[in-house]
Amino acid sequence: MPHVTALPFFLKRSEDVIARGEITSTAETIHGLLRLEGERLIVQWRIARETDHVGREIRTEREMDPIREVVLPLSGVAVAAVRASWWPWSGARLVLTAADLRAFEHLVGEGGLRLDHPAELVLRLRLRDRIAAQEFASELQLAIAELALTSAARVQAITPASRPQLAELPRNRHLTSDS
Repeated sequence: MPHVTALPFFLKRSEDVIARGEITSTAETIHGLLRLEGERLIVQWRIARETDHVGREIRTEREMDPIREVVLPLSGVAVAAVRASWWPWSGARLVLTAADLRAFEHLVGEGGLRLDHPAELVLRLRLRDRIAAQEFASELQLAIAELALTSAARVQAITPASRPQLAELPRNRHLTSDS
């Protein structure tokens, strides 16, 4: 069985609305997992949502969305890097840069992740996962490089057979003074 590399991540987002004498605060926590399997990157996540309503009554609603999964081909990822936070005791971030703007398209949308830029997927990491994130990013970069080498080798193997062979040039006859 091939080696599978995995890395947990999380995202937090919130939204507040004040309308008709009521304050509604929604906080979402997204817990996810990245898995590197062969030539594909699997992104799984689940959103936990807590909505507080403060008005004539005070109530809290809690929801848990089903697990979502998107499989990305490694050819759609250009770079994986870990960015340290400026805050010493906060976690780092794993930044995946797309090779094509369509690469992360299936991650966004209804129930999906929000991207600040369509070519970057920035995932928060727990402080204790910083070293694991650096290892994951290195393994992902290695897998991307191996995929590029394999593709280049395939192209190289195909190219010589499809190249037209140069016809042999006729040999020049040396003219002598006798002729």
